Amino acid sequence: MFRGDDGSETSLTFAELFERAKAIAATLQRRIQPGDRVLLVYPAGLEFIAAFLGCVSAGVLPVPATYPKPRRPLPRLSTIAADCQAVFALTAAQTLTTLDLARSAPELRSVQWLATDTLDLACAADWQRPEVRPEDLAFLQYTSGSISDPKGVMVTHANLMRNLEMIYEGFSIPRICADPVEGTGVSWLPAYHDMGLIGGILEPFYVGGRSVLMSPAAFLQRPVRWLKAISDYRAVIGGAPNFAYELCVEKITPEQRSELDLGSWRLAFCGAEPIRPETLERFAETFAPCGFREDAFYPCYGLAESTLLAAGGKGPGRPVIRAFERAALAELRIAEANGHPAGEIHRVTGCGGPRLDQVVEIVDPETLLPVQPDRVGEIWIKGSAVARGYWNRAEENAVTFGGRLAGSNDGTYLRTGDLGFLRDGNLFVVARLKEVIVIRGRNHYPHDIELTVSRAHEALIPNAGATFSIDHENTERLVVVNEVDRQYRNGDLEQVVQRIRAAVAEEHELDVFAVVLIRPASLPRTTSGKVQRNLCRQQYLDGDLKVQAQWQAPSRGSNGSASGNGAARRRAPAERPRKAASSILPKIGPFDRPLREDEVERLAEQIETRLLDWLVERAGLRTSDFDRDKPFAEYGLDSLTAVELSHELEEWLDVEITPVVAWNYPTAASLAAYLAREVAGKVSPEDAGEETQQPPTAESEFEKLLAEIENLSDNDVEAALEREPRNP
Repeated sequence: MFRGDDGSETSLTFAELFERAKAIAATLQRRIQPGDRVLLVYPAGLEFIAAFLGCVSAGVLPVPATYPKPRRPLPRLSTIAADCQAVFALTAAQTLTTLDLARSAPELRSVQWLATDTLDLACAADWQRPEVRPEDLAFLQYTSGSISDPKGVMVTHANLMRNLEMIYEGFSIPRICADPVEGTGVSWLPAYHDMGLIGGILEPFYVGGRSVLMSPAAFLQRPVRWLKAISDYRAVIGGAPNFAYELCVEKITPEQRSELDLGSWRLAFCGAEPIRPETLERFAETFAPCGFREDAFYPCYGLAESTLLAAGGKGPGRPVIRAFERAALAELRIAEANGHPAGEIHRVTGCGGPRLDQVVEIVDPETLLPVQPDRVGEIWIKGSAVARGYWNRAEENAVTFGGRLAGSNDGTYLRTGDLGFLRDGNLFVVARLKEVIVIRGRNHYPHDIELTVSRAHEALIPNAGATFSIDHENTERLVVVNEVDRQYRNGDLEQVVQRIRAAVAEEHELDVFAVVLIRPASLPRTTSGKVQRNLCRQQYLDGDLKVQAQWQAPSRGSNGSASGNGAARRRAPAERPRKAASSILPKIGPFDRPLREDEVERLAEQIETRLLDWLVERAGLRTSDFDRDKPFAEYGLDSLTAVELSHELEEWLDVEITPVVAWNYPTAASLAAYLAREVAGKVSPEDAGEETQQPPTAESEFEKLLAEIENLSDNDVEAALEREPRNP
């Protein structure tokens, strides 16, 4: 079942879905060869599922892909298509109309496109069952992260079936569901991500239960929709990355909580990014009055290279949280904290243990020997759920999927690149060997972001920057550090900061938390010239960088900060305490009569003024920095901020607004004009005393589709997640 943003329902039985899948399969069998790669480019909804099953039923390889934004370049989709040599792409009819491939991705014109929602279901009778062996590939799962170099994980039918059984056994589904077939799960996770595809869609097929799906944008705009669906459908299973639980605590009001009944929620899995003990504790405390039980949590660890689940408990239970000495962990030693000050302690959530035939070893990445019990090492995995490797990456496969313990003939292991240790039957993930940044469940590669930064302004020295994430208020936030050319050291560095934020938001859909511009030749490097990102991060936290200028986004209840070197402090971009949204955006209307055109114009000016106030507070800039005709993205506002803005506007103006309104009206002037027309159009004929014609609305079917795909990653969330302290 798919639940729309407005609460509408669209459902298909397994039989109906299979009939649609056979029609798609029969069409593909007539036009392409077994083993060919087929892109799946869909907004959130049930048509993606029919297309995925249709590809598998035709003996071709489905390749789930991120749904693109309108009128924007499609670099990731184009790169994936080229990497897997896709010959066909399946989508919906509206997508073909709106994507404008000839302009946004001319390199995709050689791919044959088919709108599956226009097929005649009668052709299902022509379907021929393909010959499929367990060792054959089932699909390609492209990892999130690098835009320039995405990797397609080759998942076989045997890998998939084994992992589905691992999830079934690990979740203890027979124990938490009196009748698994009657059990319900709720998921808003994007279908092109391994957690959304396998956990939210394929596992219910394996079990035979019901799955209620939502769009990532629906959750991001109003997190209560996720918990409301769990409450309404009496769902037993639901889960998400850590940031989603944090959003629920922050965004769901006491009034909304009073309407929730979470007593049926027996398993709340958490994974795909570092699992913060504070988040789990806050969520359990906040939603206990709604019937949520702390022993419903299921922290787990996984990655696409292991199909999905790699480690988890035997059923849900109270999270296992341990405190260790922070300094010891930095030296890859394990020392439990005992009476240490809070600043010297690092609390870690246990992720359970390996399931079924999965084996987890903790290995010294240099000696390739198992570490001693009191040491941290790289997490290595072996088992029948470990994928075959990356598509067309022989050399990389030999390293990542061909790990061998020194002096052992114990077979090959998957080297995860994550650091951790095993204790009391639990895997504790503490760090990353590789410097991948995980924000809102989505992986970002530092070198991609650093390249974007270096091109943002001529004052920035190329190949002289570092990006990393820090924990700020229980959330991973992005920090950018870059050297500044000497000739610009007395220039307008605030403009440089603004350009950096805008470029990163535009290219990577990330909201930069801090920008630090440092002296030439002061970035920490190795003797061979490689950037030491971890050391740079530590110097940032310790205040040891040689700062020319810096900017930091405002925290809750504080000002933004921007400072220069020494006594020459730069004025803070946000010069007022941050206000609550309700004080910045007081209610407008309702009106007891239709507004004249001049009144609509004045209303637009009023909305624009208040909108700019909101943006000043959110972006941490001065009012004078804003231009009413300048796109929001140029101020470094990412897609999650756009979704948050749409929610604030709905509450403020009492009109229904799509989550992507800020994409379609990307400036303060255009958005205010549109909103004024919407507000003015909310006068009913009864109130006006005459028949009134509603003004044309900008909401189109295309916007509805977009609302279904906006993610952390996509929405942002859209989004997820591949090889970091992950968990399915």
